[in-house]
Amino acid sequence: MFKLLAALVLVGSALAHSSECNFEQGMTSKQLKVLRSADAIKRIGLNKVMFGREVYDVAIIRNPESNQFVAFLGEAHIKGPRSAVVGKKVVNQFPVRLVEGIPKLESEYMAQNLPAMSKSIGWQRILLSYLTFNPFGSTITAAQRHGYTFLPGYDLILLDKKRLARVPTKTSEEIVSYVTPEMLASDDFINLPMESGAFITPSSNDSYILDARNIRMAKNIAFYIDEQVVRKTPLVVVGAAHLPGLLELLADKGYEKCSNF
Repeated sequence: MFKLLAALVLVGSALAHSSECNFEQGMTSKQLKVLRSADAIKRIGLNKVMFGREVYDVAIIRNPESNQFVAFLGEAHIKGPRSAVVGKKVVNQFPVRLVEGIPKLESEYMAQNLPAMSKSIGWQRILLSYLTFNPFGSTITAAQRHGYTFLPGYDLILLDKKRLARVPTKTSEEIVSYVTPEMLASDDFINLPMESGAFITPSSNDSYILDARNIRMAKNIAFYIDEQVVRKTPLVVVGAAHLPGLLELLADKGYEKCSNF
């Protein structure tokens, strides 16, 4: 009985934060098509048993007051070449991408104090990508290959992976100050980090991996939109495990999930 009541509460909460959206007001038909293609990919057989059924978890949310749309591509870190191609097609349809990425200081802390955790996001993931015939990296790295990319805490702006400028990039405020009207008006993509900001002590617990980092990412998503750096519908590219928490946090900021996607 308790489990049934808990399930009903979760369903009721999801319904309370969802509504039908008029996608013509913020999404192109090509964007919707590639997102649906990603959402439709399912693993079968042994791959399903080993890695789970879903390759991509996709969602679209909208703020009914501002009519601002935000699209989400939650990716499984292990995927095959066909899935990788679809992911790249998705990111190529969105001029503005908001990407997950651990800041420099936290990455250095992990390397020094949490070597097992550092390896799990380093060489071990690279090895798994080759074992699954996908040596070209994640959808996150695919997004960062093209356009203007701001790396949190690395004091760099890149353009198509080539260093464009060395400027402070520790906070969202610093990053926003270097997003020029020319960048926004150009045909180049813009990759903004969702994990700039105050240092969070890394740990292997969900309190860091999901909870604290989700809070930081949700705050920065809202900040980029409030500062009008994001005007077109952005694509949020994260690991799929982050998606439920991010959607819940943004629901608290007034966003509703599009129930008709």
